[in-house]
Amino acid sequence: MTTSPSPRPVPAPSDGARPMPGRRRAAVIGAVAVAAATALAGCSTAAPGGGAAPASAAPAAAAAAGPGGGKDTAAACTAQVQLDSSLPPGADPDGPTPSADEMKAWAATVAGPLATVQRNAPDSLAAPLKVYADQLAQAQQGKPLDGSDPQSSAATNTLDQWVHDSCGFQTLDVTNDGGTLGPVTAALKPGPVAVRFTNAGDPGKAGFVLLVARVKDGQSATPQQVDSGTDIEQVADVAAGALPSGPGPAYAVATLKPGNYLVSAVLGTPPTFAGSTSAAFTVS
Repeated sequence: MTTSPSPRPVPAPSDGARPMPGRRRAAVIGAVAVAAATALAGCSTAAPGGGAAPASAAPAAAAAAGPGGGKDTAAACTAQVQLDSSLPPGADPDGPTPSADEMKAWAATVAGPLATVQRNAPDSLAAPLKVYADQLAQAQQGKPLDGSDPQSSAATNTLDQWVHDSCGFQTLDVTNDGGTLGPVTAALKPGPVAVRFTNAGDPGKAGFVLLVARVKDGQSATPQQVDSGTDIEQVADVAAGALPSGPGPAYAVATLKPGNYLVSAVLGTPPTFAGSTSAAFTVS
């Protein structure tokens, strides 16, 4: 298994579709790797855009111990946020293939949080956690991960759905209805957020991926600018991406720090896209 290849050149658009600029394509793929295409993510507690994750990362509403007897649901939720909070080596398709030592070093940081989730998550999550464990074993052998593996995507989506439904974190629920985003909450608080993205309406205007990105310090960007072609990676740091793999919702987990955020559904299918539909919210 190998890391995802670099994006191929984008052919000329047709039927009004426009190609996504090369770096923006990389941002999309990188965000998807965070939330959907790579089952494991590093255990770094760094929040998007820099800085440490808030100490209040433990879920507010999750019970300390679940009905399974001795399972610490709050610990599992916090550890899953850690697993979703950074990319493994080689996740950037434009970057070099990681060395065996880089993979082994990353695997050493992942092992602890994964063990916490395995001990404390519900038994119903055994199958996706087995996918995680298999990928950990692969990284421990120094082998790069395959970010395009659909089994990996499914495992991550299942675990992030559990976080959304069970951990008591604040949520960001976004619907793309035929090319228009439904109401998006205007404000969230720093800390973990569980994201759910649903496509509805005209399937020809479905979103390929939903990006959640923090506007970089010193930059300003509006949803209208992004939808007019501004490269989102130039003005914002992607915190998470939710990639639908069927008619059901896609899920992701991010850690938010104070600032201004964009949420943008990239419409169409690669390698050409039909634009985007975006909104904004603040974190304070």
